[in-house]
Amino acid sequence: MYYSDSHVHTFFSPDSKTHPREHIEQALRLGMTSLCFTDHMDFDYPPQYQISFDLDPKAYFPFIENLRREYEGKLQIRTGVEIGLENSCRQRIIRYIQSSPWDFVIGSIHLADRLDPYFADYFAGRTAREAYLSYFETMLSCLETFDPVFDVLGHMDYIFRCGDRSVTDAWHEWPDLMDAILHILLDKGIGLEINTGGIKSGLPFQHPHDHLLARYRELGGELITLGSDAHSPDHLGDYFVETGERLKSLGFCYYAVFSKRKPSFYPL
Repeated sequence: MYYSDSHVHTFFSPDSKTHPREHIEQALRLGMTSLCFTDHMDFDYPPQYQISFDLDPKAYFPFIENLRREYEGKLQIRTGVEIGLENSCRQRIIRYIQSSPWDFVIGSIHLADRLDPYFADYFAGRTAREAYLSYFETMLSCLETFDPVFDVLGHMDYIFRCGDRSVTDAWHEWPDLMDAILHILLDKGIGLEINTGGIKSGLPFQHPHDHLLARYRELGGELITLGSDAHSPDHLGDYFVETGERLKSLGFCYYAVFSKRKPSFYPL
């Protein structure tokens, strides 16, 4: 049995061309028992990037529900969303999450200073270290402000996929700031996503870095999910076996799979 994947994108996200059925068939080939689609929703995404991350639940839910019925008894298919957290859109984000029967909600930081670090303009006019720090300060501000309306924090140190990668260990650089973020997650009952997309992007670790994971576990953190951040089926479940072993070495025993916003726990 292969670990279930709880972070998967389809053609409902503008950065993927994959039909959900392609992911489903790949999940069955891998021996997964469940799969959660988590397509993008980002309110007020900056217009200069000419992309719209606007997920319409009225189209999304019926489409996934049809697939769920078709594959009933073969694969548990869940309907989730990866929503970009921004304080300026907080009430709209809360209403959006609460208005639909999601199985799972990932809250991710995709923008800081109204810029996306995926693009070069985010780093213009400042050092990489300054740009990285701004990202984590934005994360802290959002976590302080938001009620726990999402289930896990997505790809916590995603920023290190971007820029010149001169810094890749946030715990080493800003331990007090990282502690503040992790304490809020624990206090609010928000889990931490283990996202293997960093390895796919050429980093030698998953998100977050081992040092952050070790600190999260040291503070009593146990609620984790596994996600590949796959935008195509060939990346579904990427590096899950290796990451599972790494998590066990750091003291984790279980990972969570969400259904109707409730976690069930499975051994690593």
